[in-house]
Amino acid sequence: MASHGFVVIASLSSITSVADPLQGNRLPGIVGLDWLIQQADDPASPYYHHLDTAHIGALGHSQGGAATCISASDPRISAIATVSGTSANTGIHQPTLLFCGGKEAASVCTNIKALSISITTVPSMFVDNLASDHGGWLYQNGAKGPDIFAMTAWFRYWLMDDTAQRKYFYGSACTLCTDTRLEVARNTLLTQ
Repeated sequence: MASHGFVVIASLSSITSVADPLQGNRLPGIVGLDWLIQQADDPASPYYHHLDTAHIGALGHSQGGAATCISASDPRISAIATVSGTSANTGIHQPTLLFCGGKEAASVCTNIKALSISITTVPSMFVDNLASDHGGWLYQNGAKGPDIFAMTAWFRYWLMDDTAQRKYFYGSACTLCTDTRLEVARNTLLTQ
């Protein structure tokens, strides 16, 4: 993601979906986001006026995916994506891309797909990477693998207004929809 111009903040916590009482009961990712936005407004910071704080994405894997879904209620977050981890739709208000691995326990993909289907007011796409297990998506052709490539295209489209990425998600013959490595389900906002 950073090689595409995104600033990436990663928490050192292994329980990113649990609010930290020492940080005002905020999730670790939100603590990092707050810090980065403060840096963008601080004349002493190297990030001063160098960040697009109007277009913010959240991405997470496993526990981080659950944290991403919880953090989605933050109005500053413009688009989200998760891999093999979600949480209930308690505040998702932005375009949502949800991945699972076809070699994971069946309940993982079933729950992630159900969350994706429950999202009806913003574009939502579910992608089952059929050959992947919980962590195998990392090793499928690196950045050209379906997960990393799709997540990058998703954020380029929604956060950078890179309209060339639209073909991967929209329309009856979207690129990800015709990729035989994947099973895709989309809400009607993406099928038009």
